[in-house]
Amino acid sequence: MRQIEGKSVYSVSEVNSLARQTLENMSFWVEGEISSFKGLNSHYRYVYFDLKDPQTGYKLPCILEPEIYLSTSLDLKDGQKILALGNLTLWEKDGRYQMYLHKIEEFGEGLLLAKLEALKKKLQAQGYFDISRKKSLPSYPTNVAVITSKISDAWQDFKKHSIGRYGNLSVTLFDVPVQGENSAPQIIKALKRADKMNFDVIVLARGGGSLEDLASFNEEKLADAIFAAKTCIIVGVGHEKDVTIAQLVADIAASTPTDVAKIITGGFVHLEERLNQLIFRAKAQGKRTLEANFQTIDLIFHQLATNRERLKQIPPHLQFLGTTLAMSQERFLEGNRKRLEVSLVSLANSWRLLFAKRNHGLKVISEKLTILSPQNTLERGYSIASDERGYVIKSAESIDIGSKIRVKFAKGAARSKVFEKEVE
Repeated sequence: MRQIEGKSVYSVSEVNSLARQTLENMSFWVEGEISSFKGLNSHYRYVYFDLKDPQTGYKLPCILEPEIYLSTSLDLKDGQKILALGNLTLWEKDGRYQMYLHKIEEFGEGLLLAKLEALKKKLQAQGYFDISRKKSLPSYPTNVAVITSKISDAWQDFKKHSIGRYGNLSVTLFDVPVQGENSAPQIIKALKRADKMNFDVIVLARGGGSLEDLASFNEEKLADAIFAAKTCIIVGVGHEKDVTIAQLVADIAASTPTDVAKIITGGFVHLEERLNQLIFRAKAQGKRTLEANFQTIDLIFHQLATNRERLKQIPPHLQFLGTTLAMSQERFLEGNRKRLEVSLVSLANSWRLLFAKRNHGLKVISEKLTILSPQNTLERGYSIASDERGYVIKSAESIDIGSKIRVKFAKGAARSKVFEKEVE
């Protein structure tokens, strides 16, 4: 699946694969009439025929293992009515579904089979088999509960392929009988107890057997307990051909107890493979790094040897540079000393000339200031008159007859009274 413009888009192969997985969860008994029976043929892997509904003529393609065909006492032929147990599957290449048969019986088998089929229909209608409600198995389950008989082959097979390979698994066995009249109640009791103990996963397992032997795993109350459980439940009952109601209701259905162990340890297997890959890559990278570093070390050694020869030439060269620098320093100081003496003489002469020039300029300015000064004007016979407030009188119009004025001379001052004024 990939995302295209916000849409989840599946390829045709993915759709057929999903359809096959969904169909293979549907297992049931079918009654019908054999049609197009081909029998054993060395050119084909399976025995092929159709089951036909006599009333409608509709057909269901079926495939049958040769071993199962040979083990049955029935003489199969066209027109024969049978009961067949199997699950639907899909031939992905052509998108054609068919029924993979696990068991064939003559039409009209007893009450047990009829009740089983009725119970399947009931539970399916109630959603017990829906994929949407099934819980996922943790990637790395380490705390596992196993409900089976401690003397069963199922328990030995499970241990061999789980804790026998991965010692980090903690497995708790709930020892119960897996067949017989009192089997189902004890399995249900153990299941409910384990569901309250925070296990990562609960396993129900037993070996194969007849329909009567597997009756405990086809009980409705057990189906109710599995459906109501909060913990992920895996059921591995019988062999690949055996499909029980417990397997259909379980979150994960395994074909055998050994398959259960492989499913639980699948994450560890993948992790182990991943770690082995990383170790291999690390070793390869380490080898490449060492080889590259060895080449770098060889290059550095060569450079060091070359630099060693160069370093031998440095002391005499430094001595030569020191002698040359001392001589250059002496010449530099002697030349700058003479230039400094000349500069000092030139600076002194320039300062005397500048001083004389500035002194003459000051004398000229002083003489001009003396000529223009008020005191010098008074010395030439002029006087300065001011009113009683001290303001200089510049015009006869600004004084009144009879007012007092002060007249300043070059030497001293006199106060007088205005008796007459002349205005020009």
